[in-house]
Amino acid sequence: MEQGDYTPAIEPGAQLERDIEWVKKEILVEKDPKRMIAKVIFNRPEKLNSLMRSHYLYLAKIMSELNWDNEVKVIIFKGAGRCFGTGHDVGELGTMHGHDTKGKAKRPSQKQRLLVDMGLREHIIEPIYRCVKTTISQVHNYCYGAHFQIAMASDLVLCTPDARFTHPGFRYIGPTLDLALWLQIMGVRRLKEMVLTGRPFTAEEAMQYGLVNKVVPDDKLEEETDKMAEAAASLPFDGIVMGKTFLQGVLDAAGVGVGEYIGYMGHAMQTGIHYEPGEFNLLKERRDKGIKGSTITRDGMWPEGYDLR
Repeated sequence: MEQGDYTPAIEPGAQLERDIEWVKKEILVEKDPKRMIAKVIFNRPEKLNSLMRSHYLYLAKIMSELNWDNEVKVIIFKGAGRCFGTGHDVGELGTMHGHDTKGKAKRPSQKQRLLVDMGLREHIIEPIYRCVKTTISQVHNYCYGAHFQIAMASDLVLCTPDARFTHPGFRYIGPTLDLALWLQIMGVRRLKEMVLTGRPFTAEEAMQYGLVNKVVPDDKLEEETDKMAEAAASLPFDGIVMGKTFLQGVLDAAGVGVGEYIGYMGHAMQTGIHYEPGEFNLLKERRDKGIKGSTITRDGMWPEGYDLR
């Protein structure tokens, strides 16, 4: 069975057990016990570090282990190759919910779609947003889709001047996913601009709107990220853990926890939306034109002056 072919959603533990050997090569972990810093590296550069459901399951496992690790105070996320990451692998979009690539299978049930989406919440955002260690995203170039979610769920973000931030899902199904958290980060007007136009924010805009803490030259990104991580690791261990828990409680009181739950219920519903004639339907375009062809069609539907790369 080729990637992107219809495959029924299976229980997360069974899927990770099936895929663990190849997934371990595509998300790497490096630990420096002396500095009490760990690095989680997205290592799929030939695919611009795009992720599949099995990667999320393994990432959740990594985060659980690091959360309990007494030799780690700070966790850094980074991408190998050209970019931080481009989000979910387009070849698997839809199929993990139960849609097929030929348009012949029965539409997946709400139950199946909801179970998959609630699992994504548990394996992408929850392990990072609720991690009791300090988390830092080291972003260069594309920070799209699930990688955008990872960066926004991190405590701190550094990026290079060529960084771009958005979620392509806004163009496919409209505003979706972690809206309550992003609302707290960038405010109502900026959030609406991103989710209702699909335009990526530049590094300069991300700095201005509060998405990142610092923009640094490419050749200084590693150094500056390590420096920030060392500063964070200098705090008392219990102080970090309890302080992070307090901060999460405050954000949940502001509505982030409930909003997160609602966002993934909404996403499950949006995977079955009705498209009017002339509207971009990713699954149909991918079926008819392939991944590259569907991307060209998508980008050609937005007005001149909106750089969607």
